Amino acid sequence: MKGMRKSELLGRLILVATLAISPMSQASAADPFPMPPEPKWWKQTGLTDIRYGVWLPCLAEWNITTDCTQSIKVFKEDGTEVGEMKYKKQPGFDPTTAVQEWQMISSPQGEQIENYSSVKDFGGLAHIWTLPTGVTTTDGSSEVSASVHLMNSSLQIYLTSNDMRTASLPEGYYFQFTLKSAGFAKAIKWVLSNVRDPQISVTGDLITVKGLPENSPSARPNDPVCESNLLKAASTQRNMAVNMIYWDAGNKTTDTRADDVILGTNGWWCLSDFRFDRDSQQIVVKVGNVHFDENGKEIQGWMELKVKGNRAREWWGIDPAIAAGYAKVEVSYDDGTKKVATVTSNYDAKNDWINLRAYGFTYSSPRLAVSFKKPPAATTTVAAKKTSITCVKGKTTKKVTAVSPKCPAGFKKK
Repeated sequence: MKGMRKSELLGRLILVATLAISPMSQASAADPFPMPPEPKWWKQTGLTDIRYGVWLPCLAEWNITTDCTQSIKVFKEDGTEVGEMKYKKQPGFDPTTAVQEWQMISSPQGEQIENYSSVKDFGGLAHIWTLPTGVTTTDGSSEVSASVHLMNSSLQIYLTSNDMRTASLPEGYYFQFTLKSAGFAKAIKWVLSNVRDPQISVTGDLITVKGLPENSPSARPNDPVCESNLLKAASTQRNMAVNMIYWDAGNKTTDTRADDVILGTNGWWCLSDFRFDRDSQQIVVKVGNVHFDENGKEIQGWMELKVKGNRAREWWGIDPAIAAGYAKVEVSYDDGTKKVATVTSNYDAKNDWINLRAYGFTYSSPRLAVSFKKPPAATTTVAAKKTSITCVKGKTTKKVTAVSPKCPAGFKKK
């Protein structure tokens, strides 16, 4: 694809998870689009009958009816629907004979593992969609790349311009993906992304994901952005990346919902730790990015978090409407520096979400700890009652008022 460095960027998107090993049967896709070779991590996921690798559009002519993208819609910020994107089928592309191959990445331990899959000989051309009439990328193009693929810890949606080095998605538009998968609809735990106002809903076998793309600084290949750094970004472009995590994420609840915890941040490169810490009663997330943008300006970190009201009730034992007023985000850096982020939050009763926004921190790789605990009530001290006595010395009389009044030296109590 023209100018695209998608392999370089996607190489950073792996989420390092510790997965419980439990051998499962191989997935069996119900349609004729062959999957890539079984990855080493597949049997550790606990998933069955879900497609690993690329998810194509749901097209009857291809007989692809599950584990696929049903639609992508575009909305203005005020909620007005602009239209639906159209998939652009490439000449010669036949899913029944297409071959998928894995793009590899090194784990923190140096092991080569399968990160994401692509279609051999077609690459990004297998994911071209056309924007609705009147909507274009910043370079005037009406075409974008919209890929969906199952990775070793999440299902990822990735929407970009075709030339990621020079162009961005249009500003001020929400993009809404609807995916179809009965199996994965039941597997989603938490959601993380690089979009503003991230949203997700699950109805039957339909998964709807929505967000407002935001400028996202991109590092150079192999830059150690997950460590303390003073690196500069290669570029800053507006794109959309959403990872629907299917491992537990430290939630440890029996009724986990996909919309329990939804995160958006411009430090989405290093999300290797994203969980609820029961000891500290905090939602913990490790984020990361380069410290400066491509012009040398310090990048200001932001995080938007949605927490389901029932989780506030369970985790903090507090009504979510009250919890929103006690939101706190502590920021810790690798060098031991700590600070408290600027926070705004409110409770959305209609959707039963606490909406939190945190600002005022920088990168490289801070740890953010979110809590909604109400501070303990201050101990009330009852003022002791004062009394008065009359003291005399010869013809001199003096009145003394105090908690425990005593006569001055030489005086006697009358």
